[in-house]
Amino acid sequence: MSLDASELAKLPVTEVDASDHQTKHRYSGVLVRDILGLVGAPFGEALRGKALSLVVRITANDNYTVVFALAEFDPGFSDRLIILADHQDGQPLPDNAAPFRVVVPGDSHPARWIRQVKSIEVIPLNQ
Repeated sequence: MSLDASELAKLPVTEVDASDHQTKHRYSGVLVRDILGLVGAPFGEALRGKALSLVVRITANDNYTVVFALAEFDPGFSDRLIILADHQDGQPLPDNAAPFRVVVPGDSHPARWIRQVKSIEVIPLNQ
């Protein structure tokens, strides 16, 4: 399923403070879990059994790819607010990160803070 910018614009905006290479910024965007909810990802009571082997694969324009366990986005498993940011410090993301960047507050190393996001997919781990 594909989502366009107008569907993302309907989601509530969330702001988080997070440090990128020891520089603190305020990022704003939408919660990745809200995006996943739009495409029917299982959360809450539905996130058990085989659903716990689902992963979220996020790919950038240059094909850099990161993965998350789906459970990392469920408030029953984690209280982290992982966002798909489109603004940094009140301004649109810089060109080297735009149009979207995943921001993962609490990660000690920002390797999963993928820039220039082009796709987010929920896939079974064995795929």
